[in-house]
Amino acid sequence: MSKDFHDLVINLLGGVLVAVLDRLIIFLNAKFKSFKFKQIFGNDLSNFNLVYGKMVLKPQYVRQDKFPYLKPSTNKQFSINNPVSFAETRAASYMSESFSKFINKNPQLISDDEVKNNPDISYCSLGGYDNFKTIEIIESIQNEFLEFNLQGSGSIVNKKDKKHVYKVDGTYDYAVVIKIKHRLFPNRTHICVAGLGEWGTSGGTWFLANKWKELQKKVGDKNFGAVIKIKGGTDKLAELVEIIK
Repeated sequence: MSKDFHDLVINLLGGVLVAVLDRLIIFLNAKFKSFKFKQIFGNDLSNFNLVYGKMVLKPQYVRQDKFPYLKPSTNKQFSINNPVSFAETRAASYMSESFSKFINKNPQLISDDEVKNNPDISYCSLGGYDNFKTIEIIESIQNEFLEFNLQGSGSIVNKKDKKHVYKVDGTYDYAVVIKIKHRLFPNRTHICVAGLGEWGTSGGTWFLANKWKELQKKVGDKNFGAVIKIKGGTDKLAELVEIIK
């Protein structure tokens, strides 16, 4: 075997080995990120649901105007039976992007009415008291973390230390992120993101979708409650204020 041919073979083998190692590193890195992702969102990710709160327009508005909705900038009017919160559509988009990025799957988008009486599912509910599944988590005996005080303009209260109270102050909105593994269905993960105001829900969800590693480092796969602070109008400035575990 000539030296040139020998060198060629060595170079080819070296190139193949580098390519294989590169692919292996990418594969293992993806698996590691997926493992951490599942610590927050659970193992039931193939059947994970994003739950939005279904609402209806008050009948008196329909009686007063058959086309009560206006499309901005066009002056065209519309009639729809079930309006959807723009904050919750933004929130659903953040979660879908995160699932696609880290586990290459998309969660199912479903209304709270459709799963109101079904605890045997894994989900993240978006919104506060307009969402039955959020109420289910907040009122669960497993929620030892956070609660809403609906007096006045409303506030978020740490259930373990009631001196920790969070209120909208004109600049910042606040949201809770609560995760529990259902005691009767331990393979199911229940998460809610609920803001005091509109930007609370969307900003809190942006934080969960994009900064979940920060939560995972603090709680692993355990149940938890977190308070997120959001500067009004800017979801991406959401930051963790407190975490209870």
